[in-house]
Amino acid sequence: MKAVNSTLKGNKLEDSFYEYLLAQQERGELVFEAYPADNCKIYKKKEYFCAERGGNVEFDVVIEFFRRGSLTPHSYVVFECKNYDQSIPELHVNDFSLKLSRTFRHAAKGVLVISSRLQSGAEHVARHSKMGIVKFDEHGLEIVADRRDRPFIEHGFAKKQIFESTKAAKSLKFSAFYDGSFYGSILDLLESIQDNPPSGQPTREERHSRVPYVPTDVIKASARDLLSLVGYQSGPVDLKKICAALSIDLEFTNHRVHDLDGMEILGSAYFDRKKIVINAHGNVTRERFTLGHEIGHFFLKHHLYLASESVIESDLRIVSEREGSFNYERLELQANLFASNLILPDEIFIRKTAEFRHLLGITDRGHGYIFVDDQPYNYQIYEQLLTQLLAYFEVSKQAIQYKFQHLGMLTDQRSRRTSQPSDVSKLLGTYRSSKKTVAD
Repeated sequence: MKAVNSTLKGNKLEDSFYEYLLAQQERGELVFEAYPADNCKIYKKKEYFCAERGGNVEFDVVIEFFRRGSLTPHSYVVFECKNYDQSIPELHVNDFSLKLSRTFRHAAKGVLVISSRLQSGAEHVARHSKMGIVKFDEHGLEIVADRRDRPFIEHGFAKKQIFESTKAAKSLKFSAFYDGSFYGSILDLLESIQDNPPSGQPTREERHSRVPYVPTDVIKASARDLLSLVGYQSGPVDLKKICAALSIDLEFTNHRVHDLDGMEILGSAYFDRKKIVINAHGNVTRERFTLGHEIGHFFLKHHLYLASESVIESDLRIVSEREGSFNYERLELQANLFASNLILPDEIFIRKTAEFRHLLGITDRGHGYIFVDDQPYNYQIYEQLLTQLLAYFEVSKQAIQYKFQHLGMLTDQRSRRTSQPSDVSKLLGTYRSSKKTVAD
């Protein structure tokens, strides 16, 4: 029974990857940008004769490349799918390489398709045998990093997807390795393994582009534009209304969804279908921020770089650009900044703070617009102000406090803070105008 289950899992990955290639072919995102459509064929479960065995050998997925006018393929890319829950031993790289060489000699390039990660020693074997490695998620829940003519996932991030690492990384739907290089695009991979790529097509370097830097003020203005579009005046921002105005299909589920590494997926955006799915959080304010985050991806036109996107908790912790950070992190940062300014718009926040401050009898006694220290009265009145504002905007207490700090409204002299700041709320205080402009 265990063997049967393993076979069924392998077939599921194989079917999913095969459909993935066909869908790219139909959209013109696969081999047609490298070879004319009539010169490429994609097969599943195709058999080829092996002289050493005196019989046929079956391969999971094969792309055959034809020269113009030829009836027989001049080269092959052969994929073998391994759907394992645990890390995959390097033995599979050796076995597949041997099987391939006996059947095709030097006419084929082999690519091992995996759903988890390879053991670290497999990298050396893959380099030595010129074996390609593809990390592919059969469920299609994670970010899709390959877009037509816009590969932007750096080698370091793709490497974390394929080989074992002590650091957890967000799962991509597609990552690849071949001959010492890493790729986030099937087009890049195929181009790299062809001995004589066609002329007249843009090279990988020519297609490669970085996600552009967007100033904070521009992101704030974008959030204001969207609020104006739905006629927002006051109260908690109606995020469902915003989705309707943008013609985005919104779905809330009661399920807790995890990626292949066990990290909880809080929500997903599907740009081709214009759909956002928010999974159960157990935290209403975080659900609202997640939804605002996904709306940001749509409104900031991140479909130019992604086919789909999913949010895990660590994405909401991205509050600034770090040295050596990846392009996808810049997209997540932009979405976080947008969500912050969408849910807590400056003008309304300042006005409601003044109103609640007046109702509670808070005055500036020379210590600042809003003052809190360890004295019971000052602390209690400050907590009442926070409660009024978080109920009004339906956000977390930490987000309110950091909005205060960002706007220069708070003087906090407590010796022990009653709560630690959330990573999301830091966006309201720590991300200001970039100290340096990153080149596009």
